[in-house]
Amino acid sequence: MESYVFRWQSSDFEALVESCTFDTVTPYILKYLPTEGKIVEAGCGLARFIAYLKDRGYDIEGIEISSQTVEQVKTIRPDLQIIVGDITHLPYADNSLSGMISLGVIEHFPAGPESPLREAYRTLKPGSLAIITVPEVNLIRRVKYAIGYYHLNHWLRQNPFLRRALGKTPRPPNEKLKPVDYRFRRWPTVGDFYEYRLTKAEFETHLLNAGFEIIESAPIGQMDGLFHDFGRCFVSFRNWKFYPNIVGKALNAALSAIPDFHNHMHLCVVGKPVNPRSSVRSALDGR
Repeated sequence: MESYVFRWQSSDFEALVESCTFDTVTPYILKYLPTEGKIVEAGCGLARFIAYLKDRGYDIEGIEISSQTVEQVKTIRPDLQIIVGDITHLPYADNSLSGMISLGVIEHFPAGPESPLREAYRTLKPGSLAIITVPEVNLIRRVKYAIGYYHLNHWLRQNPFLRRALGKTPRPPNEKLKPVDYRFRRWPTVGDFYEYRLTKAEFETHLLNAGFEIIESAPIGQMDGLFHDFGRCFVSFRNWKFYPNIVGKALNAALSAIPDFHNHMHLCVVGKPVNPRSSVRSALDGR
Protein backbone atom coordinates (compact mmCIF):
# COMPACT_ATOMS: atom_id res chain seq x y z
CA MET A 1 0.00 0.00 0.00
CA GLU A 2 1.22 3.46 -0.87
CA SER A 3 2.79 5.35 2.02
CA TYR A 4 5.20 8.19 2.56
CA VAL A 5 8.80 6.92 2.79
CA PHE A 6 11.30 8.73 5.02
CA ARG A 7 14.98 9.25 4.34
CA TRP A 8 17.26 9.16 7.40
CA GLN A 9 20.83 10.25 8.05
CA SER A 10 23.04 7.53 9.58
CA SER A 11 24.90 10.23 11.50
CA ASP A 12 21.71 10.88 13.49
CA PHE A 13 21.52 7.37 14.95
CA GLU A 14 23.20 8.00 18.30
CA ALA A 15 21.25 11.22 18.92
CA LEU A 16 18.01 9.44 18.02
CA VAL A 17 18.68 6.61 20.47
CA GLU A 18 19.55 9.13 23.18
CA SER A 19 16.30 10.97 22.50
CA CYS A 20 14.40 7.92 23.74
CA THR A 21 15.49 8.72 27.29
CA PHE A 22 13.42 11.94 27.35
CA ASP A 23 10.76 11.14 24.75
CA THR A 24 7.27 11.49 26.23
CA VAL A 25 6.25 8.10 24.78
CA THR A 26 8.99 6.18 26.63
CA PRO A 27 7.27 5.99 30.07
CA TYR A 28 4.25 4.35 28.42
CA ILE A 29 6.43 1.78 26.66
CA LEU A 30 8.29 0.87 29.84
CA LYS A 31 5.03 0.72 31.82
CA TYR A 32 2.94 -1.40 29.49
CA LEU A 33 5.10 -3.59 27.24
CA PRO A 34 6.45 -6.91 28.56
CA THR A 35 10.16 -7.73 28.72
CA GLU A 36 9.33 -11.32 27.76
CA GLY A 37 7.82 -12.27 24.42
CA LYS A 38 8.35 -10.85 20.95
CA ILE A 39 7.62 -7.15 20.46
CA VAL A 40 7.58 -5.55 17.00
CA GLU A 41 7.92 -1.90 16.08
CA ALA A 42 5.85 -1.40 12.94
CA GLY A 43 7.53 1.33 10.92
CA CYS A 44 10.70 1.61 12.98
CA GLY A 45 12.65 4.10 10.87
CA LEU A 46 16.29 4.23 11.94
CA ALA A 47 15.43 1.82 14.79
CA ARG A 48 16.07 4.13 17.71
CA PHE A 49 13.58 2.33 19.97
CA ILE A 50 14.78 -1.07 18.75
CA ALA A 51 18.26 -0.19 20.02
CA TYR A 52 17.00 1.49 23.19
CA LEU A 53 14.78 -1.42 24.24
CA LYS A 54 17.09 -4.22 23.14
CA ASP A 55 19.83 -2.71 25.30
CA ARG A 56 17.37 -2.93 28.21
CA GLY A 57 16.60 -6.60 27.73
CA TYR A 58 13.50 -6.49 25.53
CA ASP A 59 12.97 -9.07 22.79
CA ILE A 60 12.18 -6.61 20.00
CA GLU A 61 12.53 -6.37 16.24
CA GLY A 62 11.50 -3.81 13.68
CA ILE A 63 9.90 -3.72 10.27
CA GLU A 64 10.62 -0.82 7.93
CA ILE A 65 9.44 -0.18 4.38
CA SER A 66 12.66 1.50 3.22
CA SER A 67 15.38 -0.99 2.26
CA GLN A 68 17.89 1.87 2.34
CA THR A 69 17.05 2.57 5.98
CA VAL A 70 17.31 -1.12 6.89
CA GLU A 71 20.78 -1.27 5.34
CA GLN A 72 21.79 1.84 7.29
CA VAL A 73 20.72 0.21 10.55
CA LYS A 74 22.49 -3.05 9.76
CA THR A 75 25.69 -1.13 9.09
CA ILE A 76 25.46 0.81 12.37
CA ARG A 77 24.09 -1.92 14.65
CA PRO A 78 24.24 -5.37 12.99
CA ASP A 79 22.96 -6.93 16.23
CA LEU A 80 19.54 -5.33 15.83
CA GLN A 81 16.72 -7.36 14.27
CA ILE A 82 15.15 -5.24 11.53
CA ILE A 83 13.60 -6.36 8.26
CA VAL A 84 12.21 -4.75 5.11
CA GLY A 85 8.45 -4.99 4.97
CA ASP A 86 5.04 -3.36 4.67
CA ILE A 87 3.09 -2.88 7.89
CA THR A 88 -0.15 -3.43 5.97
CA HIS A 89 1.08 -6.99 5.28
CA LEU A 90 3.04 -8.00 8.37
CA PRO A 91 5.14 -11.19 8.00
CA TYR A 92 3.95 -12.64 11.31
CA ALA A 93 1.42 -15.34 12.11
CA ASP A 94 -1.96 -14.63 13.62
CA ASN A 95 -1.90 -14.14 17.41
CA SER A 96 1.89 -14.41 17.59
CA LEU A 97 3.21 -11.12 19.01
CA SER A 98 3.40 -10.13 22.67
CA GLY A 99 3.40 -6.41 21.98
CA MET A 100 3.69 -3.74 19.31
CA ILE A 101 4.88 -0.16 18.92
CA SER A 102 3.85 2.09 16.03
CA LEU A 103 4.90 5.68 16.54
CA GLY A 104 3.78 8.27 14.02
CA VAL A 105 3.30 5.79 11.17
CA ILE A 106 -0.34 4.95 10.43
CA GLU A 107 -1.10 8.55 9.45
CA HIS A 108 1.17 8.33 6.39
CA PHE A 109 -1.23 6.16 4.34
CA PRO A 110 -3.43 8.24 2.01
CA ALA A 111 -6.04 5.46 2.03
CA GLY A 112 -6.32 5.78 5.82
CA PRO A 113 -5.17 3.84 8.90
CA GLU A 114 -7.47 0.81 8.61
CA SER A 115 -5.00 -1.60 6.96
CA PRO A 116 -2.09 -1.14 9.39
CA LEU A 117 -4.47 -1.29 12.37
CA ARG A 118 -6.07 -4.46 11.03
CA GLU A 119 -2.66 -6.09 10.71
CA ALA A 120 -1.66 -5.02 14.20
CA TYR A 121 -4.81 -6.58 15.58
CA ARG A 122 -4.33 -9.79 13.58
CA THR A 123 -0.77 -10.43 14.70
CA LEU A 124 -1.08 -9.55 18.39
CA LYS A 125 -1.80 -12.28 20.91
CA PRO A 126 -5.14 -11.97 22.71
CA GLY A 127 -4.56 -9.97 25.88
CA SER A 128 -1.44 -8.24 24.54
CA LEU A 129 -0.94 -4.50 24.11
CA ALA A 130 0.13 -2.02 21.47
CA ILE A 131 1.25 1.60 21.78
CA ILE A 132 0.25 3.73 18.82
CA THR A 133 0.68 7.46 18.19
CA VAL A 134 -0.52 9.89 15.53
CA PRO A 135 -0.25 13.66 15.02
CA GLU A 136 -3.26 15.28 16.65
CA VAL A 137 -5.48 18.09 15.47
CA ASN A 138 -5.12 19.86 18.80
CA LEU A 139 -7.08 22.97 19.76
CA ILE A 140 -4.54 25.36 18.22
CA ARG A 141 -4.57 23.43 14.95
CA ARG A 142 -8.36 23.29 14.86
CA VAL A 143 -8.38 27.09 14.96
CA LYS A 144 -5.68 27.29 12.28
CA TYR A 145 -7.57 24.97 9.96
CA ALA A 146 -10.83 26.86 10.56
CA ILE A 147 -9.41 30.30 9.69
CA GLY A 148 -7.41 29.05 6.69
CA TYR A 149 -4.03 29.72 8.30
CA TYR A 150 -2.30 26.76 6.66
CA HIS A 151 -3.52 27.70 3.17
CA LEU A 152 -2.42 31.30 3.66
CA ASN A 153 0.97 30.22 4.98
CA HIS A 154 1.43 27.91 1.99
CA TRP A 155 0.44 30.69 -0.44
CA LEU A 156 2.91 33.13 1.13
CA ARG A 157 5.72 30.58 0.95
CA GLN A 158 4.94 29.77 -2.68
CA ASN A 159 4.24 33.32 -3.90
CA PRO A 160 6.82 34.02 -6.63
CA PHE A 161 6.80 37.81 -6.09
CA LEU A 162 7.53 37.47 -2.37
CA ARG A 163 10.23 34.88 -3.02
CA ARG A 164 11.95 37.11 -5.56
CA ALA A 165 11.72 40.05 -3.13
CA LEU A 166 13.45 37.92 -0.49
CA GLY A 167 16.10 36.76 -2.94
CA LYS A 168 14.76 33.21 -3.19
CA THR A 169 14.15 31.10 -6.27
CA PRO A 170 10.46 30.75 -7.21
CA ARG A 171 9.09 27.27 -6.61
CA PRO A 172 7.19 25.25 -9.22
CA PRO A 173 3.41 25.35 -8.78
CA ASN A 174 1.82 22.71 -6.51
CA GLU A 175 -1.41 20.84 -7.08
CA LYS A 176 -4.59 22.55 -5.94
CA LEU A 177 -6.22 21.17 -2.82
CA LYS A 178 -9.10 18.79 -3.54
CA PRO A 179 -10.77 18.06 -0.20
CA VAL A 180 -12.86 15.22 -1.64
CA ASP A 181 -9.67 13.26 -2.28
CA TYR A 182 -8.73 13.06 1.40
CA ARG A 183 -10.53 11.57 4.38
CA PHE A 184 -9.01 13.64 7.20
CA ARG A 185 -7.22 16.93 7.68
CA ARG A 186 -3.88 16.54 6.01
CA TRP A 187 -0.48 18.16 6.19
CA PRO A 188 0.51 19.98 4.13
CA THR A 189 -2.96 21.19 3.20
CA VAL A 190 -1.74 21.86 -0.35
CA GLY A 191 0.85 19.93 -2.33
CA ASP A 192 2.16 16.40 -2.08
CA PHE A 193 0.65 14.22 0.64
CA TYR A 194 2.78 13.78 3.75
CA GLU A 195 0.43 12.82 6.59
CA TYR A 196 -3.02 12.99 8.07
CA ARG A 197 -3.64 14.74 11.37
CA LEU A 198 -6.46 13.21 13.41
CA THR A 199 -8.59 14.47 16.22
CA LYS A 200 -8.59 12.46 19.44
CA ALA A 201 -12.09 11.22 18.60
CA GLU A 202 -11.12 10.15 15.06
CA PHE A 203 -8.09 8.28 16.33
CA GLU A 204 -9.96 6.48 19.08
CA THR A 205 -12.84 5.59 16.77
CA HIS A 206 -10.50 3.87 14.33
CA LEU A 207 -8.84 1.91 17.12
CA LEU A 208 -12.19 0.74 18.43
CA ASN A 209 -13.40 -0.14 14.93
CA ALA A 210 -10.27 -2.27 14.49
CA GLY A 211 -11.37 -4.31 17.52
CA PHE A 212 -9.04 -2.87 20.14
CA GLU A 213 -9.88 -1.85 23.67
CA ILE A 214 -8.41 1.51 24.69
CA ILE A 215 -6.44 1.17 27.92
CA GLU A 216 -5.07 4.70 28.07
CA SER A 217 -5.40 7.74 25.84
CA ALA A 218 -3.14 10.75 26.32
CA PRO A 219 -1.81 13.85 24.55
CA ILE A 220 1.99 13.77 24.25
CA GLY A 221 4.76 15.80 22.61
CA GLN A 222 3.80 19.17 24.07
CA MET A 223 7.24 20.69 23.55
CA ASP A 224 7.17 19.36 20.01
CA GLY A 225 3.82 21.07 19.53
CA LEU A 226 5.16 24.33 20.94
CA PHE A 227 7.96 24.17 18.36
CA HIS A 228 5.62 23.43 15.44
CA ASP A 229 2.67 25.64 16.31
CA PHE A 230 4.26 28.67 18.02
CA GLY A 231 7.53 28.94 16.15
CA ARG A 232 11.20 28.99 16.98
CA CYS A 233 11.03 32.14 19.05
CA PHE A 234 10.22 29.96 22.08
CA VAL A 235 12.07 26.72 21.40
CA SER A 236 14.85 25.56 19.10
CA PHE A 237 15.57 22.05 17.86
CA ARG A 238 18.96 20.47 17.17
CA ASN A 239 20.45 17.01 17.44
CA TRP A 240 16.95 15.60 17.93
CA LYS A 241 16.41 17.55 21.14
CA PHE A 242 14.29 20.59 22.00
CA TYR A 243 15.83 23.61 23.71
CA PRO A 244 13.14 25.97 25.08
CA ASN A 245 14.04 29.42 26.35
CA ILE A 246 12.65 30.77 29.63
CA VAL A 247 9.46 32.00 28.01
CA GLY A 248 9.06 28.71 26.16
CA LYS A 249 9.37 26.69 29.36
CA ALA A 250 6.78 28.83 31.13
CA LEU A 251 4.40 28.79 28.17
CA ASN A 252 4.68 25.03 27.76
CA ALA A 253 4.05 24.43 31.47
CA ALA A 254 0.97 26.65 31.45
CA LEU A 255 -0.54 25.29 28.25
CA SER A 256 0.16 21.66 29.17
CA ALA A 257 -2.44 21.99 31.92
CA ILE A 258 -5.09 22.20 29.16
CA PRO A 259 -5.65 18.74 27.61
CA ASP A 260 -5.10 18.53 23.84
CA PHE A 261 -4.31 22.24 23.58
CA HIS A 262 -0.91 22.25 21.86
CA ASN A 263 0.46 18.69 21.91
CA HIS A 264 1.93 17.48 18.63
CA MET A 265 0.96 13.80 19.04
CA HIS A 266 -1.72 11.70 20.67
CA LEU A 267 -0.93 8.31 22.20
CA CYS A 268 -3.20 5.36 22.81
CA VAL A 269 -2.34 2.18 24.67
CA VAL A 270 -4.66 -0.45 23.22
CA GLY A 271 -5.28 -4.11 23.97
CA LYS A 272 -6.55 -7.06 21.97
CA PRO A 273 -9.30 -8.72 24.04
CA VAL A 274 -8.92 -12.41 24.88
CA ASN A 275 -12.46 -12.84 23.58
CA PRO A 276 -15.15 -10.34 22.54
CA ARG A 277 -16.66 -10.29 26.04
CA SER A 278 -13.41 -10.07 28.00
CA SER A 279 -11.55 -6.99 29.12
CA VAL A 280 -7.82 -6.44 28.71
CA ARG A 281 -8.01 -3.79 31.44
CA SER A 282 -9.35 -6.36 33.91
CA ALA A 283 -6.54 -8.73 33.05
CA LEU A 284 -3.99 -5.97 33.61
CA ASP A 285 -5.53 -5.07 36.96
CA GLY A 286 -5.20 -8.68 38.02
CA ARG A 287 -1.49 -8.90 37.34
